[in-house]
Amino acid sequence: MPLLPPVPPVLQAPPATAPEAQLLGDAERTLFADLDAGAPLVHPTKIAAPDRVPFAWLWAAAAWMPGAKAPASPFPKGSAQDREAQAWRAFIAHGAGDPAKLPLTLSGSRLLLWTWLRDRDRHRPLPSAARQALEDRLLAKGGPEILRGWALRHALCFAVAERDRARFAALKAAWGEGAPQTFAAVQALFGLLGGPSPAFRIWSLPGLAYRDATFGDLGARQVWICPPGPAVPEGAAWIIPSANGQLGDREAGLSADLKAEAASLLPELHGRTAWFAAARGEWEAVGLGWFPILVDLDAEGRVQSVKMGDAAP
Repeated sequence: MPLLPPVPPVLQAPPATAPEAQLLGDAERTLFADLDAGAPLVHPTKIAAPDRVPFAWLWAAAAWMPGAKAPASPFPKGSAQDREAQAWRAFIAHGAGDPAKLPLTLSGSRLLLWTWLRDRDRHRPLPSAARQALEDRLLAKGGPEILRGWALRHALCFAVAERDRARFAALKAAWGEGAPQTFAAVQALFGLLGGPSPAFRIWSLPGLAYRDATFGDLGARQVWICPPGPAVPEGAAWIIPSANGQLGDREAGLSADLKAEAASLLPELHGRTAWFAAARGEWEAVGLGWFPILVDLDAEGRVQSVKMGDAAP
């Protein structure tokens, strides 16, 4: 059950010893893989000569954070690549232009758009139609595969949060063949809406007494499923998923490793109660796999909304 990539990335200087020059595609894949894993970004010591300038734009985009000055264009003045970079610089600096129509051929430009979109999600959410247009641009073939995966996750999370079955169907028609397990999981998540959740096996923190409970059994109108870090919404029942989740779905005892993991969580509780979810399979079976997750319930404990991953508060 993956966590979302951390922001901002940590940039590191190149190592002292220089390997052979990397081609742009290899260097891009390494950078995006490190972003996806939350690992420090290490600048390649050598980039093949024709690729150095496009990679410089991508590296600058990886370092850019909303609110900071737009990265400078490294391209020859007046070139097509420079015009694209300048268009995105003007958009970032002044809001000039429509991000759904600006040129988008460079991986650095795509990463800038992704970072900008995630910032809008958090602070000034776009209308659904505008957001979907940008998701579709980032999903289009030709961009880095990992970034396209982020865009698909983003689109699916918002489709669930907005209970937009038409959007889900459109995404499945376009991209479902390449990610059948992902779409099956999200389709199962739509099945939760409007009814009670299944009963999950969870352990109390700090006591480690287990129970099989639906979300409605936890005595709150909201359920927050997330490792420690983000603030827990006021009044929500908090479920902390195990980092490895290797326990069988209906085992009644925790292994020594899982008990140690649960004990390590206690300082994060700050006096409040929480629940520990030690088995991954039963959660993934209903599509609950991208954290954080906020589940809203009605007075009878029926699931009204699931805001997950990119769509979570």
